[in-house]
Amino acid sequence: MKEGCGPFQNLPVIKCECGAEILLIRQVELMSKAINSHVEEHRARVSDSIKADVLAKRIEDHLIKQVFEKIQVHLSNI
Repeated sequence: MKEGCGPFQNLPVIKCECGAEILLIRQVELMSKAINSHVEEHRARVSDSIKADVLAKRIEDHLIKQVFEKIQVHLSNI
């Protein structure tokens, strides 16, 4: 698993294209909230609602893909 840097050093994280790191946690509901919160930060920065939706979906997909990849790596190491 890729490890974070800064405050998440030595902990599993997913990384947004903006460089922000989100700590990977086992509680699905909390992980979902963390991703959605970060996605909304991106959405809020774009005034055009259509562009904001496209950006939000791309970032959300990118982060969720990383979660599944990390789960797959973890399960293959069991």
